Amino acid sequence: MDTTQTIPIASNLIPIAGSRPLFPEEIRTRAADGARLVRFEFCVSALVFTIRRQSPVYLTSSWQERYLRGIWYSLVALLLGPWGVPYGLIWTPRAVWVNLTGGIDATAEVLAWLDAREKQGPSSA
Repeated sequence: MDTTQTIPIASNLIPIAGSRPLFPEEIRTRAADGARLVRFEFCVSALVFTIRRQSPVYLTSSWQERYLRGIWYSLVALLLGPWGVPYGLIWTPRAVWVNLTGGIDATAEVLAWLDAREKQGPSSA
């Protein structure tokens, strides 16, 4: 029996924040079962500049999990975000609102990326 046919290669694993790396089939199955792939926003400011970023993608299974993860990113935004003029005062409340309402749903985007990756073939990582 050839074991290379039954065990998927490790390079096929997709890294997901807050979870172990998952195979594309696992991600699709969990998304079909109701899990969501979300990102959270945060911003960092220092007087005359503000940087706004999004977190890595998290695989979450409930709104409670999204809310709890969003609280931490909201705290980062509240502590480091409002100190830049004028965008720190604009982007900080937006980041907090986005995070406390469950983050940015990136499920469709990630699933489309997985489909495109699968169509390209095994040579791409």
